[in-house]
Amino acid sequence: MDLNAVQSTSSRTGIEKFDAALGGGFPAGSVVLLAGSSGSGKTIFVFQWLFEGVKNKENGMYLSMTEPLFKSIKNIEKMDFYDKSAIEQEKIKIVDLRDIYPNEEIIALSPDKLIEYIEKEVKRTNVKRVCIDSITAIAYTIDNRAKIRKFIFELGKKLSVLGCTAILTSEIIDPGKFSAYGVEEFIADVILRLDQVKEQDTLERKMLLTKVRGRAYKAEDIYFKISNKGIIVFPNLKGTLTYPSLGKRVSTGNAQLDEMLSGGIFQGSTTLLTGASGTGKTIACLQFIFEGLKRGETCLFAGFEESAEQLLQNAKTFGWNLKEYIEKERLFLRCLYPHEKSVEEHLADIKELVENKKVTRCAVDSLTALSNVFSKEKSSSMSRRLSAYLKARKITTVFTCGTASFVGGGELTGTHISTLTDNTILMRYVEIESRLGWVIAVIKVRGSPHSRAIKSYEVTNKGIVLGKTLEGYEGVITGISRKIFGNNNHDNNHNNNHDNNRKKTGF
Repeated sequence: MDLNAVQSTSSRTGIEKFDAALGGGFPAGSVVLLAGSSGSGKTIFVFQWLFEGVKNKENGMYLSMTEPLFKSIKNIEKMDFYDKSAIEQEKIKIVDLRDIYPNEEIIALSPDKLIEYIEKEVKRTNVKRVCIDSITAIAYTIDNRAKIRKFIFELGKKLSVLGCTAILTSEIIDPGKFSAYGVEEFIADVILRLDQVKEQDTLERKMLLTKVRGRAYKAEDIYFKISNKGIIVFPNLKGTLTYPSLGKRVSTGNAQLDEMLSGGIFQGSTTLLTGASGTGKTIACLQFIFEGLKRGETCLFAGFEESAEQLLQNAKTFGWNLKEYIEKERLFLRCLYPHEKSVEEHLADIKELVENKKVTRCAVDSLTALSNVFSKEKSSSMSRRLSAYLKARKITTVFTCGTASFVGGGELTGTHISTLTDNTILMRYVEIESRLGWVIAVIKVRGSPHSRAIKSYEVTNKGIVLGKTLEGYEGVITGISRKIFGNNNHDNNHNNNHDNNRKKTGF
């Protein structure tokens, strides 16, 4: 048999994006070491691969030395890929090695007998895919590093000649290891590790290829979930610095704010709207989305703090009937608490909506909710990648981010993403003459001049309405303002001018 011809083909797993990353699947005739802790998804991975083989007219064999076979079957019966007839017709032969070798000493004394049995069954049923679950159990039975190495080498050689691909599962606990004895990985052609990490209430699953003999591959985390469809790999959203040039300006939904922005924000730009809780960031987002809907755009509101019902009710208060646009499939509300899904699943969901529904305007409310649930590294990564992805697709986007302080000092933006977005708008509480109000300021507009004025604003029944520029005050952005007096006459006339100042500032 031409071994080069065997290696040039692929053994597809049926996990679409994973196969693509491997150039079509595992190299046919290879020995794959599939490592992972208990519950990481090894058995589901293996059976998805075996049933995919049946679809491609490749019979399979599953040999177990770990859990009873009825448990293995029970775990996969509800999966969409499960085909009972394939097992009944022995297109997938399932073997409990403890039935074949009730005395484990037989394997320990003569591992060759197990290889002979596997070779015989492979030839008899024309098997092209073999799984041993687990190589760890067999290795413990043999309990000799040299014999373990020889066993895996001889098994791989026999199966490769027969055009058969093998997966050997490996039970591991130590995150730095791939096998119990440390020799298994040296014989394997492919090493794939499955991991699961719990972050607060969210379970994150990922896999990592660390070795693929004879093929180019990327040694990077591949995130996935387990559903009734089996293992589903999430797309890898990567940010680049290659963005399309910014085009025409579009309205934020607030004419006065547009004026401060020299005519609105650029189409396809990203804007960070930052401020303390209660300053009206979500209202500003809804105003921005409603403006897009009126102009015929398809919009997405990705919310992490309020339910869809609450958003619809809030919008209705300002006369914005969003429900009719949802019915027309012009508006999509994706509202979930951050802990309901992993970072990668949130990103995958947003990507799917953006691309399938051809979204042109998006609001993400808020990044703070994400950082409160996920680690700083995870939330930062999600923010950066999502911003880069939306910008690369020319989607005009507004992100919101909360700041810790209501008044007084503190960060203006409160987030790592402020350097990545094109525009930054600050909404802030301010105390003026013993009255609490709101002010808004444009901190940054990339590639364009903008107003440097600090304006008061109110939340009315029409949404956010800007007032006049605050003049004659300093320290407004800090939240605690101080009136600037040019001379003593101003000081003496302070009380007389109090009412006039209210008219000027809006407070």
